[in-house]
Parts: sequence; C-alpha cells; structure tokens
Amino acid sequence: MHRGGIFKALTLILLIVVIGTKCDRSAVATPATIVVPSQGYETIQKAINAANLGDIIRVTAGTYYENLLVNKSVSIIGENPATTIIDGGGLGTVVTIPSTNVIINGFTVQNGKRELPYSGISIYNCNLAVINNTILKENYNGLQLINSSSSEIFNNMITNNSYAGIKISEGNNNVFFENTIKDNFIGLWSSGSSSNTFYHNNFVNNTSQLYIFASSTTWDNGVEGNYWSDYIGLDTDLDGVGNSPFAGDHYPLMGMFTNFTVQYESQAYFLSIICNSTISNFQFDKSNGKISFDILGPNGTVGFCRIATPTTLIQSKYDVSVGDNLYPFVRNWTVSTYIYGYLLYLHTGVPQKVTVALDLPKSELPPLLVPTLVATVLTATALTLIIFVKRKRKTR
Repeated sequence: MHRGGIFKALTLILLIVVIGTKCDRSAVATPATIVVPSQGYETIQKAINAANLGDIIRVTAGTYYENLLVNKSVSIIGENPATTIIDGGGLGTVVTIPSTNVIINGFTVQNGKRELPYSGISIYNCNLAVINNTILKENYNGLQLINSSSSEIFNNMITNNSYAGIKISEGNNNVFFENTIKDNFIGLWSSGSSSNTFYHNNFVNNTSQLYIFASSTTWDNGVEGNYWSDYIGLDTDLDGVGNSPFAGDHYPLMGMFTNFTVQYESQAYFLSIICNSTISNFQFDKSNGKISFDILGPNGTVGFCRIATPTTLIQSKYDVSVGDNLYPFVRNWTVSTYIYGYLLYLHTGVPQKVTVALDLPKSELPPLLVPTLVATVLTATALTLIIFVKRKRKTR
C-alpha cells in the first residue's frame, strides 16, 4: 500500500475508534427532567400535564395538597418519602394511574377519602406500573389494582389504612416483594385475580391478614415466603424459615425481612436480614470492611438474625460481635452467590450493635474503564502513525 493509502487507512481507523466510543451514548435520547416546584410547575399535576412520554418529574421535599391523575408514561420521584408528602385532603383517591409504564418513588401518599372505592394509589386498566420506596397511610385502601397486570410493588410501607392495605380486583401477574403491610383492617384483599406473587413481605398486626376469594396466589420465590406476625411455627433447622406452612405460604419467615443496599467499587450489592429484633441504623464501613446495625427486643428474650451476604463481599466464614462480645454464627452455609449466617443472642431491652466483619475483594478497574483505555491506546497509536507518515513524507 502506498503512503496515501496508509494515511487514509489510519485516518479511517481513528474515526472508527472515536465514533465507536461515542455511539452508545447517543443511541438513546435522554428524557427531560422537570423539577417541582419551579417556575411554571408549582404543582405536581402541572408537571404531569406538561411532561412528554418518558420524562422524569423530580419533586423536592414538602407537602403537596393534590389529587393526581397520572395519565401518561412518566416517572415521578420524590426527594424522600419521610418529607415529600402528597396529601389528598380527604377528597378522593390521592394518586390515580390509568396509564402504562408509570413509576412512583419516594413519597408519603396519605389522607385519601376514607370510603369505598377510594385509595392512596389506584392503578386501573393498565400494566407495568412500578411503586417503590413509598409510604401509603391513612387512606381507605392503601394501594388498589383494578384490571391491571405485570406491575412491580416493592419496598413500600403500607400502614394504618382503614380497609385494605393492598386490594386487587382482577389483576394478574403482579409481583409484590419487600413491602411491610402493617396495622390495616385487612392486609391483602384479592378477588378474581391470578398469578400474583408475594415474597419477602411483612404482614404485621393487620386485623385480618388476608381476605382472598376466586384468586390464585404464589406466596414465595421458590425458597422463601413472607413474614406473618401471627405465625407460631418452629424453625428446627435454624435457617430463618418456618417448618410448617401458613395460609398457603409454604416457606413462612420466622422474622421480618429487611433488604439493604451496599455500594462498593461502583457496584450495588444487596444484603438481606431476617430477624425477630427491631433493626435500625444500618451502616457500611468500607474502610474497615464491616457492616453494623442496632438490634432491640424485650429484655431477657432470645433474638436471632439470619444474614445473607453476597459472596463478592465475603469469601470465607465471617466474624460477628453483639455489643463488645464476639458471637459465633450458629450456622453458616452458602447457596449460589450468597453466604448465609444464623446468629442467636439475648435481648437486653436497650439497643445493641451487631458488627459483621467482611472480606472485601481487592479494587478492580470499573467495567467501563477497560474499553475506554483500549480506545485511548488505539487512538494514540493511530495519531502517532499519522504523524510519522507526515514527517516521513516531508523528509522525502
């Protein structure tokens, strides 16, 4: 190949490398973000009305006295569920969702009209809604699904609703996990529905836990079910799962289920705990390779925690302490990508700190850094060759 052909070929290589490193970023249009409140968007409903499909509405902390109609596919994200409140003023359903692909995250939804058929959130005649990290309280029904399918409801607190925490009418293939359904008149009401799945939920002190007819429900993920505050079965093999079924749940949990997210080396890991103590103040100490949390229970009673940790965060049997005392795990076992440990201790009536030593992996290059480095090296090589050819041409 002559010098001009070499120059053209190297230029083409450079263009391919540069374009290739950028093509992924330009393939998908970025949705617009609307902040509430801001000029022109003093209310959440104004933002919904103005949004295009796929847009994100970010709501800052405050109390918003509104009854929302979410009639398009948008994501509505609150700053913090404890401080970002949608209050229905007792005037009907607080949030009505008749549209597919709606996400609600990070709110307290409260004070809907306390009579039939109103709810905190009502999803009807649509699919693929996502409701998470939200508190639904002091409504008639906390969450209602009517003729709606394929939605995910997870990591919510549904409490103190005067009728049902969750009500499903002719809704199919919905998944509910990691929710706490507490202190409602009925925990779950379901009619004419099929193939809905519940696992890792906590049903606590509802007057009636379940009211189900003409419905088929799956109560586990294949190995673990839900926690029921009125379950009195035994756990003789000490794995955190009861030996006998409860209300159709073949794998009832012996304590409340709590899931925590650990962020390490730009990766999110999920660590779950089943425990009969009240858990608070979960912390991840990356520099010392430890997690810790506080436990609380009645003085003199026996407490337990079953901790499931990703094997990425710990490659061997770990140590645990309660307060200043080192405790051995009663059981340790590994399933797939998780290490499980079962711990027994005595409650003292005051909070005690549980500390677990991890075995964190060594730092690695982030996954996106490797192709970036390769592209940089190729680009530098191409530029060097182009300069070399130009200089050689001049010398001749």
